[in-house]
Amino acid sequence: MAELLRLLLSVAEKAANVARVCRQEAPLFELLVQEKTGADKNKKFIQDFKTLADVVIQEMIRHDVCAQFPELTGFIHGEESNKFENGLGESVTVTVCAQEEDTTALLAKVLDGDRAAASLLSKAIHQDLQLRDETAESLQLSISPADVGIWIDPIDGTSQYIEGKEEEEPDEGFCPSGLPCALVLIGVYLRATGQPVMGVINQPFNHKISAGKG
Repeated sequence: MAELLRLLLSVAEKAANVARVCRQEAPLFELLVQEKTGADKNKKFIQDFKTLADVVIQEMIRHDVCAQFPELTGFIHGEESNKFENGLGESVTVTVCAQEEDTTALLAKVLDGDRAAASLLSKAIHQDLQLRDETAESLQLSISPADVGIWIDPIDGTSQYIEGKEEEEPDEGFCPSGLPCALVLIGVYLRATGQPVMGVINQPFNHKISAGKG
């Protein structure tokens, strides 16, 4: 289980990077702004960009974990559907491909041909990121990964993520609203009982960023 926890720490940080890229890079940030203001919505899709950000994170975590722990295939769940309808009325299932260029092509299809935005997302998805944590590596649990399932909340606090307020003053160390409230949540539970075993919480925006200046 220590190896699984170490992997979850790494994929949670990758997920945080995806969330940050969506706010920092101009082609992606503009889509978020359109969702926020409601202006110039792109028929079917732009209004659901926030959901795509969630789904990209969800499917990236699923892909990376199953690649290392195939026994978890079919037991990694999230709250978002990975099916989208683009501006041409085509139904596209969002997945993470083996190659970055293939993921870019798929995302470009969802994004009505916006390859700049698709490429930025794909690059963040396929980055090679491995975190080391002594506490995680020393974890001892007499549980096999084959006995657990995983639940993902890709961006908890999506409305705060979209609204994007950064100048929120902490209240006794906690921010009641704004970007710091957006969290990547990954929970591990026993398949047999649903009992929680362990989890990872990542706070992508624990400090101010320069949003929209890609």
